[in-house]
Amino acid sequence: MDNATKLPAVLQQNNGGAVAEKPKRRNIIRVIGEVDRPFMLIVIALMCIGLVMVFSSSYAYAESKYGDSYHFIKSQLRWALLGTAMMLLISRLDYRVIRRFGVIAVLFILGLNLIVPIAGTILSGAKRWLYIGGVSLQPSELLKFAVILACAMYISDNYHRINSAKTVRQQLIALAPMALIAGAAAGSTMLQNHMSATIIMVCLAFSMLLISNIKLKWIIVAVGIIAVLGVLALTVFRGVIETLTPQVFTRLEVWENPFEFMSYASGGKGWQPAQSLYAIASGGFWGLGLGQSNQKLGYLPEPYNDYIFAIVCEELGLFGAVIIIGVFAAFIIRGYIIASRAPDRFSQLLVMGIIAQVAIQVILNIAVITNTLPATGIGLPFFSYGGSALIILLTEMGIVLSVSRYSYVERG
Repeated sequence: MDNATKLPAVLQQNNGGAVAEKPKRRNIIRVIGEVDRPFMLIVIALMCIGLVMVFSSSYAYAESKYGDSYHFIKSQLRWALLGTAMMLLISRLDYRVIRRFGVIAVLFILGLNLIVPIAGTILSGAKRWLYIGGVSLQPSELLKFAVILACAMYISDNYHRINSAKTVRQQLIALAPMALIAGAAAGSTMLQNHMSATIIMVCLAFSMLLISNIKLKWIIVAVGIIAVLGVLALTVFRGVIETLTPQVFTRLEVWENPFEFMSYASGGKGWQPAQSLYAIASGGFWGLGLGQSNQKLGYLPEPYNDYIFAIVCEELGLFGAVIIIGVFAAFIIRGYIIASRAPDRFSQLLVMGIIAQVAIQVILNIAVITNTLPATGIGLPFFSYGGSALIILLTEMGIVLSVSRYSYVERG
């Protein structure tokens, strides 16, 4: 341990570090070497619960389709082990390496996403994957982190310029690079017909503005601009959106009443959200018991994927669902504690952006399976089946743990 030379949230920061303002009757010290153990335990707990639910929700489907009830869980376990190894490895690295190669990483990831519409592979009816060395990769998962990284770098380097703007014109100029980053990311995912990723990119960019302590009036301006763009998208540019993502307006119609679109004549577009609601309703308060779901027996398509939380509600009931939501809440709270102790503004924003990404996906996923929002194809972090998503997510957790090794804490 060594004495702090610059302090984060507890003292006023500037771009270069902090303005000294000594606290009374307490010491603020920097701890190097130990990762944040509570955060690591929460991550491991979420991953273990997720693995149990992947097996519980997939074994019947795997047995009927592949003749092996362990088909999906074996793959998910391999990915979880590889992701855990990546998390532990990254947690031992200096997080400042990420910033050093940040621009190259962002451009490379954006380039991968622009290649997908040209050379991508179609899986489950969507062209969102690339095969690299015999391994399938969904570049949009990496793009989420790229948006966080780019915004963290830009805001930390231009914090005072952003907050010293006195007119709307000055503020728009200051925020233009962030809008360009988010726009390029959202545009590349729209070309992939990947509306859920597009929504997440926009939400992430806006979240980075919120957590950067930007003045409230500029937040209001940003909300107004997004609202205007949303209205234009639904009216003037509706034809363009229907061409790029034809499922958007169909899903809005289904969302109003999924039970009307369950029949074969209507294409069965409302079947999945309707079966999700049946699963939640049949679970009641205590649930039917682990492994006892009925909806996973051919009623809810791919129950181990985006709609896995519906199986959680059916088997574990409202009681189990609330406990899992509580674990996610603990994850978010602990993540923001790590961010508040981070050594500089860049690491603060990076950690808070990663935590915000998980929070956004959890909120949107649960909103979709309860039909609070239209279906978007957003998976539940640590739970939904998928290799690239889990490995990238655990790698991001390694970055958070890496930052936690350089925490400032109060003692005395």
